[in-house]
Amino acid sequence: MTRFAEKLDTLLRTAELVASADLRVLAEALRQSRHRQVVAIGSGGSAITAQYFARCRETLFEAATHVVTPAEFVLANDELKQSDVWLFSAGADNADSIASVAAARSRGAAQIHLLTRNATGAAVQAISADPGNTVTSIPVADAKDGFLATHSLIGSVLALLFASDLVSADPLGEALVAAVIKRLRKWMNPATRQAMQAQLADVRSDDVLLIVADPQLRAVAELIETSAWEAALCPIQRTDLRNFAHGRHTWLHHRGERTVILGLIGDDSREIWERANSLLPQALRRHVFDFGNAGRMRTAAGIVEGLVIVEAIGAATGIDPGKPGIGDFGRNLYEEDGLLALARELGPAVRQKRSAALERDDVTDNQVCIRAACAARRDALADARVGAIVLDYDGTIISDDERFGHPRTAIVDELVRLDAIGVRIAIATGRGGSGGKALRAVLPVTMRDHVLVGYYNGAYIQPLSIDIEVDRPASDPDLAQCYAWLGSHPELFSGAFEGRFSDVQISIKLDNLADRLAFPAALADCPSIASGAVRFRRSGHSIDFFAAGTSKLSVVDRVRQKLPNDLAILCIGDSGGRDGNDNELLSHAHGISVGTVCDRHDGCWTLFGKTLTGPEALLRLLQALERDGDGCVCLDVSSLGLDSFAEISAIAKHYDPTT
Repeated sequence: MTRFAEKLDTLLRTAELVASADLRVLAEALRQSRHRQVVAIGSGGSAITAQYFARCRETLFEAATHVVTPAEFVLANDELKQSDVWLFSAGADNADSIASVAAARSRGAAQIHLLTRNATGAAVQAISADPGNTVTSIPVADAKDGFLATHSLIGSVLALLFASDLVSADPLGEALVAAVIKRLRKWMNPATRQAMQAQLADVRSDDVLLIVADPQLRAVAELIETSAWEAALCPIQRTDLRNFAHGRHTWLHHRGERTVILGLIGDDSREIWERANSLLPQALRRHVFDFGNAGRMRTAAGIVEGLVIVEAIGAATGIDPGKPGIGDFGRNLYEEDGLLALARELGPAVRQKRSAALERDDVTDNQVCIRAACAARRDALADARVGAIVLDYDGTIISDDERFGHPRTAIVDELVRLDAIGVRIAIATGRGGSGGKALRAVLPVTMRDHVLVGYYNGAYIQPLSIDIEVDRPASDPDLAQCYAWLGSHPELFSGAFEGRFSDVQISIKLDNLADRLAFPAALADCPSIASGAVRFRRSGHSIDFFAAGTSKLSVVDRVRQKLPNDLAILCIGDSGGRDGNDNELLSHAHGISVGTVCDRHDGCWTLFGKTLTGPEALLRLLQALERDGDGCVCLDVSSLGLDSFAEISAIAKHYDPTT
């Protein structure tokens, strides 16, 4: 008896264990994710479970599921704030499963759900670090499982089947369990398995096995393909019923005598198969398996039938699918943790920067490794002795919702604390007098004379104690000309032109623009802009125009004049994109964005990515500024828990693939 046969002999016991298990948590996780985008992750045998999970969601909720491998998931870069991630892993203790959890967290997944037979796996610890995530441990009759993880696969598939029934609007209950057990008894029966072996006895180890499958039976097709490939039973390729017609048949024309077709069909695809089958050469070897409605139960039973097919192909080719023999290099390859190392480096900050770089898709050849640049930049921030902070106001100190109010008490308290330990505070804002008025309402009088405010993006710098609504700046003639030109082009605006001219700055709300995308190009016709005398930048809610010499860096320069050269100036803003009004302010080693970033590696980075932004991110940064043992103020980067992920890093650090 083969090792694989031994595993199949006890599958019924695993089915009985799963049927009696409490699957309410799994069912509730399925129910909660019915209206969300869902990504399912699996590799090897777990990829089959992921495909079956997708079929469950499609039949239950008419919902699509994006099925990926761990490598596809780690390297992808789309946001997952509105998405649930489902991870399927038999042992939940390999480097790829931990890497998947790390990537899910750094991409901001709404929830992570794990289905496994191993409740103590390393990935379980990683997932449990966040509330709201779930782990379902599946009971199996044979924990050793075997080369193809047979019991874990069937246990997981049946758990999803029974949990789906709990979610269904019209559950079958015990009738479903009875039907499943009946089918398993049929397929585990020695006579049934021997008949399958007799049917597939014509398959040779040097034949190409071509699976032509109904797409609704992808889980069954992937089981046979994965098992035949992983156990080296024979060369194999999978296609669907119509993709097969688009050129795949050429192989049969040239090598038909060395090809065996497995047709996997259902009610919907039966006629398509019969038409195609009638056109194939009569001498071609083919075996057809019909799975009826290809629903959840028939597909689950089909996966069991697929294992019997694999057993039969193994018998025909003389290879035990449960013990095919693997080289030492194969074990080392499986245990290699390169994907985990990559996932740890692809934290939120790197992913956000990577996204900006990919969007721009620079054509130059001087590409820089973003991961290495991020690590170097963190080191620079951690090593800096901070003497001053220059802060943007809107989107940084206050959120858009707080624009007409005052900064939060917690942020004010941190600014007062930092001022008391000798850190100079300065503000660089696109606002005019309203910003100073709001700050004067919350900061102590004792701070006002030495807090500098660069109003209008640094065009007018005054101590906070000065009310610039009273002490106005001189009007800039180039801006006056620009303002007049804008007012003479009503076609650029939605409704009346509502721009505001504040002597040294023009501000236009984005909502006032007729076409936000076309507006910058139209400005090329403005004489003062065409000559370079006036520039413009976008903030979170407006476009600001200012004189060419105006820059938020003017605030930095003014602060630098009264600061020792060995002390760094930390600059924090939220509009770090190339057209953002904080881009210049943040384009250096000590610039930190709490919002958008640009593609350049040498500045405009976040530390938290998109997982923490605006005033919340600023507060974390301010709280991390502390005096060290030498009395210097430094940013304690280690206290920020970056990359998500102190827990993940700790788990990854202690991960041992040999245990």
